[in-house]
Amino acid sequence: MSRIISFFGRHKKALIALAILAAVGAFGWTRMNQAAVAAQKAAEQQVQTFTLEKGDLSRTLSVSGSIQSAQVTEVAAAQTYPVAEVLVSEGDVVAEGDVIATLDTTDLDAQIQVQQEAVAAEKQQNELSISQAQRRLEDARNQKAIDEGVTADWEQTEKDAKLRQDSLAIEDAQDVLVNAVAAADAPSAAAQQLKTLQSVKAQCTITAPCSGIVTQVKAVVGGAAGAIATIENQSALEALLSVREYDINQLAVGQSVTLTSGAKDVFHGSITWIAPKATVNENGEASYAVKVSVDDATEALRLGMTAKAKVLLEEKKGVFSVPLDAVGTDENGEAVVYRKDTDAEGNVTFTPIPVTTGMETELSVEVSGEGLTEGMELRSLADPEAMA
Repeated sequence: MSRIISFFGRHKKALIALAILAAVGAFGWTRMNQAAVAAQKAAEQQVQTFTLEKGDLSRTLSVSGSIQSAQVTEVAAAQTYPVAEVLVSEGDVVAEGDVIATLDTTDLDAQIQVQQEAVAAEKQQNELSISQAQRRLEDARNQKAIDEGVTADWEQTEKDAKLRQDSLAIEDAQDVLVNAVAAADAPSAAAQQLKTLQSVKAQCTITAPCSGIVTQVKAVVGGAAGAIATIENQSALEALLSVREYDINQLAVGQSVTLTSGAKDVFHGSITWIAPKATVNENGEASYAVKVSVDDATEALRLGMTAKAKVLLEEKKGVFSVPLDAVGTDENGEAVVYRKDTDAEGNVTFTPIPVTTGMETELSVEVSGEGLTEGMELRSLADPEAMA
């Protein structure tokens, strides 16, 4: 005992210092623990949350393409005579029937002139033949009338023979007249050839087969006629999209599409056609052409503009949806979301609410369940570690 007293005596100051340090350490630990608890409580109160509300959920596919006319007409000449004149330029608006080009018909006109002369000669000859046949018939009838008077005193047998001969002459004359008229009315080889040449000449005046805007002029004055121009109907527009092969099976004719032009104007339409066969680019990537109608086009939408399309793949209205990261799993592997609860002292806890997931988009997922009510506050991130 004396040794202990002696030890405290010798080390009194050191022991007092140690006691002070221990007390300070205990106090500091308590304060640190209180601060940690307070920090945790503040962190819980600051966890990102959102209010659950019902709304519309849609799943879309984004693709790109360009605006084109749904009615494109390639105008070509039916004849190959040299082009004499081109009457339109790119950008011109034409109406159906407008003359857009003419061909050089100098040689053709010479052939037509020859045939016209041949047809005129035939006509003159036919008219002469008909006139002669008519005179012959008239003479035959007159002769019978004369013979009827002269033969009055003849024997009946002779009289009958003479008048029968006159009747046969009249019948023959009538046949000749009928044949002459038929020959004049029948189309001759010369007349047929003239008609053919005139039809060819008509084809040498090339007119617009439809109304629209000239987007390309291909004819060259002096060159042989062939392709003349391209006319597109700017009032009937569509979007031509290119869809990758691993997306194409999500599309179907009739699906709604929202189009945003390169000028940032928004239009609406639907899928009207999907190519049955893919095209493969130089990198070996396959894609399918898809056409989309533009149902509310205005003058702001122009041919050749780029277009970004959102195809509506699936849509649900009046459903609960939450961010993908807001859905977690419980110990049984069932899907849950976490409801924020705050007690009277301000302490925050998060209670798991079982849910059934449904339609999913790139950012959100449909959820349903008996524990969900509109207006409840849910944790944005289901994984606690993701909040750290």
